[in-house]
Amino acid sequence: MLSEMGKDRFRLGDLATDSYEQIFLSNELVGALEESYAGSVPGCASCAYEPLCGADPVYHYATSGDLVGRKPESDFCRRNMTIFRLLIDLMESSSETRRILTGWAALG
Repeated sequence: MLSEMGKDRFRLGDLATDSYEQIFLSNELVGALEESYAGSVPGCASCAYEPLCGADPVYHYATSGDLVGRKPESDFCRRNMTIFRLLIDLMESSSETRRILTGWAALG
């Protein structure tokens, strides 16, 4: 969708001509991973949910123009924190609920 808007920030290569190594070791991919690593982002590095959260550089690029975005204003961050709080509350609500949720997690 970004490409159709003339934004090719996430164009990693051409599957018809580029090798696997060229695509996965490209500056575009490695740079995006380095820039969006949640452990080094202000606000994320000190967040209790950071080990669970991750990043969505495409979303933040589309909404804020950079790969990190402003976390206090990020719908991605707000949504994830709400889900994590809900899951923790559910797990603390009863041992049966905790057993069910951890059972689902073990399936993956």
